[in-house]
Amino acid sequence: MTIPLSFHTGLLSDMPTADAVRMIRDHGYQLVELNAEILPWGPAHINLNTPASELAELARLGPYSALCIHHRDFGAAESDRCDAALAWTEAMMDRAIDLGIDIVHVIPGEKADYAALLTSLAIGVEAAGRKNLTFALEPIVGRIIGTADGARAAIDAAPGLKINFDPSHLHPMGDHVTRAAETLFADIAHVHLKDVTGTPENFAFVPLGEGEIDLAAMVRVLVENGYGGAVSIEHESHWFAGDKRSPTQVLKDCRNYFDQILNMANAEMAS
Repeated sequence: MTIPLSFHTGLLSDMPTADAVRMIRDHGYQLVELNAEILPWGPAHINLNTPASELAELARLGPYSALCIHHRDFGAAESDRCDAALAWTEAMMDRAIDLGIDIVHVIPGEKADYAALLTSLAIGVEAAGRKNLTFALEPIVGRIIGTADGARAAIDAAPGLKINFDPSHLHPMGDHVTRAAETLFADIAHVHLKDVTGTPENFAFVPLGEGEIDLAAMVRVLVENGYGGAVSIEHESHWFAGDKRSPTQVLKDCRNYFDQILNMANAEMAS
């Protein structure tokens, strides 16, 4: 089977959004994941002030796998910060609609309160449902929800919630990534491909194939279960591991790596 491959635009944060999308597509990626989060190392490509003319141009350049709408205050203990983050999240859903994107995903905020986070997730699911969007949570290493068990509890508390499955956050938290993919499979809407080394206190996102995760085995689980979504490469090893490759080389290397492990998964399934 084939799985459509996407690439997160965060690596190309210094490029105009349309140019970043074109560059990714020119390297053979079927889809693009648009960055609407505020990262320590670069600005978001999409925000509430993105002009309608730019959104229209980007819509023509699609398709996209997801809109990444991570807000550091999502589920915050302080009600004013929590409410503001939730309002921003709901407003960003409209940007997804403008772009023809049907999956958005969020993260637990930096100082989230568990009850407030679950409430925000339930509100997010309901708001996304009204807009015909899929609303997903990405568990994050070191955050209040950072494991497969935590993801399952969130799904139970907010029916309709889906998961953006990122193995690089689950592995440092002690999860066996392949087993986590199996147990969460029915609720996975989108997948990140990213490698990692270390512990919650000292981790690094490293180039694909150079970390501690058996990514080939994880992809095999997706293949064996007939996964119907996208896999999106979120490259962050420039900031965490001193990666010096050019963006062009990263795009080529990541594309080749994914093709190799997908071919391995298909061959093993056929044997």
